[in-house]
Amino acid sequence: MSDNENNIFDLEGDALDEALLAAIDETDEEERLAREKKAQENQKKAEQARVTAIQQEKRKAEIDELRKNLPNEGRRYFLMTEEAECDEENNKASVAGTLFGTCKKDDQIYLYRNDGRVLASKVLTVEAFNGQVYEPADEVSQSKARITFTVDYAKTGFTKENAVPKFAVLTSVKPPLKDDAGKIAIENPALSGLMFKYAEFKQDKEYVGRLLDNVIHGRFLIPGFKESADSKKLKIVMVTKKDDPNTRVLPLFTDLQALYLWRKLITGDQKPSVIVMGFPEVAKFIEKDKFDVVINPSGPVPVGLPAFAIDSMSKAIKKSSGGVKVDKETIKDGSKVVLGEPRPCEETDNIRVAITSYCKSHRDIKKAGLLYIIRNNKMSYLVIVDTTKTAAPLAFKGLTEAIKPHLNTIKTVDFSLLSEAPFANDYYSKKPWDYRE
Repeated sequence: MSDNENNIFDLEGDALDEALLAAIDETDEEERLAREKKAQENQKKAEQARVTAIQQEKRKAEIDELRKNLPNEGRRYFLMTEEAECDEENNKASVAGTLFGTCKKDDQIYLYRNDGRVLASKVLTVEAFNGQVYEPADEVSQSKARITFTVDYAKTGFTKENAVPKFAVLTSVKPPLKDDAGKIAIENPALSGLMFKYAEFKQDKEYVGRLLDNVIHGRFLIPGFKESADSKKLKIVMVTKKDDPNTRVLPLFTDLQALYLWRKLITGDQKPSVIVMGFPEVAKFIEKDKFDVVINPSGPVPVGLPAFAIDSMSKAIKKSSGGVKVDKETIKDGSKVVLGEPRPCEETDNIRVAITSYCKSHRDIKKAGLLYIIRNNKMSYLVIVDTTKTAAPLAFKGLTEAIKPHLNTIKTVDFSLLSEAPFANDYYSKKPWDYRE
């Protein structure tokens, strides 16, 4: 026998046979164990797949059930008004344009006007354009359409001439109001609806003005990454221009859906967090480095704004606060100023509705109330607004636009911050605010 007893090829006769059989048995055992291990791994994968399938099916059932309870089954759609017909006698209006999304009869919808007011309504009929005429349909999706909805002209104070302004946006997306937890969704429904038609109308001055006005009043999602795992600070993400990779651009997102389209393009394990900025904060952020801005860089329709445009918009807002601001020194001068409650009438009723409608869509406004003020023998309306000094210019401008269509007997509106009108706390401790969040 060889010294190397472990080498079966040095064995002879029966010893060789036994060694060969042992080697075969050992190989069979290894193969059996490998098969068992593989079977166990496959069984584990199958079990994981089964659990995942159950979870997905359960999640799908939950989502389907949730959609049943959501307005319009959770469908999101937008239509920028290009044509409109108003019927005061039958309390309805029709708008026509390109529908992005799917609209059905009996849907709950919202009309976003250019004065800041939002009209909640219900779809009466849906018609699809066949290339020549509009035809009745159960639903319309991604095509030219005409939608007829209810309008209570008497209650809203609208007329057939002003109920549906040019470039008003009809959408299933409701105004972003606070929920029971005090949180508010980031939505810019009117801006989103206008952006769908940007390529077609970007040379139209009235359209561009409406678009920029919504940018000014917008609140946006901005992605950022944590500087470290335990850091609370975020480093804002910048994107680059396609035609100029060396130029950085600040991305703004109108809503979670637009942000998700962009996030799908991100590679790597780390996913961004988000911060929220209003337009004044965006303008301040880019003031030093003069970054350009792109809204919804991954669509549905991106809109780019150069830094100089943002700067011009910011300066315009600072110059125009939408009325004469009443300071506390003037208010204290009783010989020159008389304050009081406007008498109830159609005009003041409409103004109060406009104030409430506007404030509901702006989380920075806590309270608002309507008074009148006589100063130097001249009467004007006075709106007391409980908001921050930073948010005041935009709030005053937006409220002016909302109120302006209803000014008849009195033509001017003044504004004052609640913090600068100490008399208002006493007054509204005895009277209800016109708006209170």
